[in-house]
Amino acid sequence: MWQQDIGVFPARFRDQGDEFAHHVSAEFGDPRFMTAQGSNGNSPVELGPPLSGMVSSRLVIRSHEGGVACTVVGDSDSASAQEVEPWRRAVQAAAEALGRRDRVFVWEAVVSTYPRQFGLDRTGILAGPRSLGPVALAPGGVMMREYVPTPDRVDQGPGVRHTFPLLASGAVTCYAWEPVESAAHRCLRRACALLSLATGSLWIPRTYPTRRTEDSEGLRVPAVVGASRNSHLDDAGGDGEVPADAETFELPGWTAGAWQLLDTDRELDTAVGAHYEALSLEAHRHPSLAHLAFVAAIEGFGMRLVPDAPCRCHSECTHPKGVAQARFRKALKTVMTQKEIKQLASDAYTLRSFTGHRGTLFGSEHAFGYWPTSLFKPGDDSVFDLHVVGELRHASRRVLTKALSTGLPSADAQ
Repeated sequence: MWQQDIGVFPARFRDQGDEFAHHVSAEFGDPRFMTAQGSNGNSPVELGPPLSGMVSSRLVIRSHEGGVACTVVGDSDSASAQEVEPWRRAVQAAAEALGRRDRVFVWEAVVSTYPRQFGLDRTGILAGPRSLGPVALAPGGVMMREYVPTPDRVDQGPGVRHTFPLLASGAVTCYAWEPVESAAHRCLRRACALLSLATGSLWIPRTYPTRRTEDSEGLRVPAVVGASRNSHLDDAGGDGEVPADAETFELPGWTAGAWQLLDTDRELDTAVGAHYEALSLEAHRHPSLAHLAFVAAIEGFGMRLVPDAPCRCHSECTHPKGVAQARFRKALKTVMTQKEIKQLASDAYTLRSFTGHRGTLFGSEHAFGYWPTSLFKPGDDSVFDLHVVGELRHASRRVLTKALSTGLPSADAQ
């Protein structure tokens, strides 16, 4: 085995490493990264051998105070110019290409409310083209008919759901499509989280972000998704026509500055993400875990309202004081009266602790989302799923939309 250093090149290992590797691969004719072994943010990274077969050696890239140090390694007895020089030319060209081959990529995807409740989506149609930060939203122009199977059940046919999906799109300047696709996924998640807060319904991506080129027609919302077991259902209501009396909705005013606020307020961004995860857990029939995540969203926002404090059990104690529940209550105080807080907070935090510290499950998680029904008394499962979790969901939404409306600064900014 041999190795030969070919120099240090002006590329920032973490910030420009992926672009550097992309340009190296491109010099060998590989459209994507050649065979590579990553380093989880630490050097070294190994590329190659190239798929083109031009050389059989590999390139090892290490972090260096002057940029990246590159070494060619091979498995034969000795190095040769035929193995080293192609790497040297490719690395030099890649370093010179950094930041100079960027172009605009347009992505698009379909988003809609979660197809859980059967029937017509009561959220309605977005009133017109709108935007959430860099994400443009436009009505899909279709009432999508969807046959939704019962989760995890093979013995039950699908139900029917009608939604009014939106077309989401954005433009990113970058050197290649792959990092754009990753950025688009993150944008879609935040856009769906904000739509969920704005409407009270869970919004989810329904397609992966796809690249739109100048000669393509762009995405279209399908009129029918899935298949039923009943032929008479397949022929009914599948033309995608939007009813003339369909409800419309408008984005609230706070959404105009929400994206920029989340970019600058990491704690609030985390809390909004926790609320969105809670909605997803609830929709997938995990009420106990949803309850835990709703509490976390409220408590996470409350971090800016109640700072860390040392324990005062004795003068030399170094342990932090327990302030989690105080943060939860303080966050609720931004939207609730003291009486409302008292009614909600104590039981909510107790149940959260049982789930978080013991793994205790409440509600329908005991039977995969099924709860018994009675005409004369509510079952314990349904009370927890519908009432307890529902109240906490509503409280979490109120706290976060109030925060997004007022732009209350984070603890770091105070």
